[in-house]
Formats: sequence, structure tokens, C-alpha cells
Amino acid sequence: MKVSFCTLGCKVNQYDTDAMRELFINAGHKVVDFDDIADVYIINTCTVTATGDKKSRQMASRAHTLCPDAKLIITGCYAQTSPEEALSLPGVSLVLGTSERSRIVELAEKLVSEGDEQKRFAVTPHGPKDEFESLSVTKEGRTRAYLKIEDGCDRYCAYCIIPYARGPVRSRPLYDVRRQLELLDGEGYREVVLTGIHLMSYGKDIKGVTLSQAIAQAEGLKNIVRVRLGSLEPQLLSDEFIRTLSESGLVCRQFHLSLQSGSESVLKRMNRRYSPALYADCVYRLRQAMPLCAITTDVIAGFPGETEDEFEETMSFVKELKLAKIHVFPYSRRKGTPAYSMAEQIPSAIKHERAKRLIAVSKQLEDEFASSLIGTVQSVLFEEEKNGLIWGHTDTYVKVVVKPNEKELVNAIVPVDITGINRFGAMGVIKGI
Repeated sequence: MKVSFCTLGCKVNQYDTDAMRELFINAGHKVVDFDDIADVYIINTCTVTATGDKKSRQMASRAHTLCPDAKLIITGCYAQTSPEEALSLPGVSLVLGTSERSRIVELAEKLVSEGDEQKRFAVTPHGPKDEFESLSVTKEGRTRAYLKIEDGCDRYCAYCIIPYARGPVRSRPLYDVRRQLELLDGEGYREVVLTGIHLMSYGKDIKGVTLSQAIAQAEGLKNIVRVRLGSLEPQLLSDEFIRTLSESGLVCRQFHLSLQSGSESVLKRMNRRYSPALYADCVYRLRQAMPLCAITTDVIAGFPGETEDEFEETMSFVKELKLAKIHVFPYSRRKGTPAYSMAEQIPSAIKHERAKRLIAVSKQLEDEFASSLIGTVQSVLFEEEKNGLIWGHTDTYVKVVVKPNEKELVNAIVPVDITGINRFGAMGVIKGI
């Protein structure tokens, strides 16, 4: 059986797709490119924004048009929150939400063998007794591996549909974290990214277990020498946790600290549970513990009721903090969230104009951070050689491009003299080899 995948959305979704792909390969099936003819097409969908919903429908239509006789499976967040709509799409045979992905091979095989056109649901509503679905990914084909250790969220920010799509917090047990890390180490990965829907909630559902303990599971491995963390919440960033990060010897000095707005009044309407002052204090404490660390963030432009003055507060705030990069999102209304019904919805043109201004600031801040590395020696994990150049990333996640030497450098961590910046990030000269 030939199976094809399309993934939309976040790194957690990509991990889930990689895990499903591995299940099919282990069962003896062949995975082909999405534009190839397949027996089964699997769309792992996103619903964070209206654009995610639209792309999910578009990719389903694309697969059906390419091969009308194939079985089409819709899974992921859009499938979980809008199962009836997903099932009504042309060609869809099965809708599978954000759980029970471990059964997907069995379900796909049944669809193909039975040869009927009966549409099916396999969407289970999330509840408080949900458990972490332990899926493995050992062969991602890259120098950097992702390991999902947490799923779900119970923060209920006013704009966010994800708690409804992903359910409550569930954590991968520590013994399984270690087992997965050992498997990845055996495959030769040098860096692992610990990821989750709300990573800082890891261990909340397991008595006595913390994110610090999950990080510690990477100690003593042969190949893995870097642990990178997914998105962190400022109100949960304690002094003790920061001290753990700084003393680990494994944790990369790049921290994605969610902001969403630099305006206190907007943050309150968002139900973000922290103030700009608390956020700034977190940035200060991280930089005190780990000088030259990179702080990246997310910002939403055009949240309901956001005035021009409130938006300017955000602009001034991110400039003042000198963040390394900003991921910018125009606000997207999500039915079922409190923000959906808020008054003073911002016109689309204004949201996108504000987003454009923030993106320009982000580019400036990226260049400034990359420039701060000029004249320093940085450890670079090289990832790919192309067009006579080889590129990789520092532990602060700055992309570095150099001319290769006679040695094989892919998957090697090498000291590089940073000599300048370019449109990719930084450039440099390999040092000492």
C-alpha cells in the first residue's frame, strides 16, 4: 500500500506525522511524496487560524483531485474541532482527531481492503482522563530531532482554540522520555528539541515530575549534546528552573518566550496571566543566567479592541527588549473562543498592516542579534551542504553559512569564527580544522 502525507501547522503536528509515517513503514507500507499517486492520503490538519482551516480543506481537495479513487484521511486539530465539516469534504473516507493515531495503520488498511465508500468517524472527545499517546519517531532524516513530551493545554487564552482541539495536559512518562532519547541517540542525532502544546505544563498530570527532570534524561548520552526547548510561558519561569537551564550543559541558549502583546490591557483581554513587567523580568533573569542567549517570541497583531496606542506599546516593548526574532500573526477569529464574540473586531486591513510593521521590526532585531556575534567563535551544528556552501545553526539558533573544507561536516558541531551577516543570518570561517 502506498501512503502519502501532508502536514500543516506546528512542530507538534510534524512530530505526529513523522510518528504515523514510521508506523506505516514498520508495517511494510511505502510512503510516497504528496504529489505522487497513492492508495491513501493523510492530511494532518491545523486549526490555529482560519488560514489553517482553509489550507486543510485545500490540501484535501488537492489530494482528491490528484487521485479520486484513493482513500483520504483527515486527522489533526481541524478534524478534532470540525469533524462533520471535515467528513463532508469530497473524497474523505475517515476523520481521525488528535488521539488514537496509534491505530491509523489498522484503520487505513481496513479502508483499502473493504473497498467501500462508507465514511467513518474516529474522533474521540477529549476528557480529564486522557492519557499521553506514546508515539515514537526515530528516523527523521535530519541532524536535529524532535521529541514530543507533552500534549494538551488548560490555559484557555481568550483567542486560542487549541485547548478544545488538543484536550487536557498529558505528559510522556520520564522512563519513556529516556527511552526515546536513547533511540534518537542511537540514530546519531546531535540535537533534540523537546516540544509540546504547552511545554511548561509538562509533569502537571504526573505527581512529582517536572520539566527539569525531563531535560535531565538527556544526560550521559553518546551523541546528543544539545537540548533545545519549545515554547515557554513567562509566568511559569521560576528562578529555580532558570538555574537548572544555566547549569545543565546541554540546554541551548535560545528560548522561545511567548509574549502575544506588549500592552498590559491587551494581555488582560487575552487572559495571558502576566504583565509586560513580568515578561521583561523573565528576559532579564534569563540573560543574567546565560549571557548572549537569544529570546524569540510570538506576537498577535490586531487583537479585538487593540488601539493604535496599544499596538505602539507592543512595538516599543519588543524594541526595548531587543528580542532575537518575532513570529507575527494577524489575529484570527476562532469560533468557540471568548475573543470570537468580543466587540471591536479589528478590520483585516489594519491587522495585516500592523503585522507588516512588526515583521519589519523583527527583521531589524534578527540582524542586530546576528551582528552581535561578529568577532566571536560559535559552535555550529552543520546540517546541509548545498551549492558549494555548508550551513548550520548556533545554539542560539542563528543560521551560519561557511565554505566547507575537506572534512565531512554534516552532523558535526564545529567552532566557527563569525565574520559578518547576510540575508540568511551569519557567515563565518571554520576554526581549527
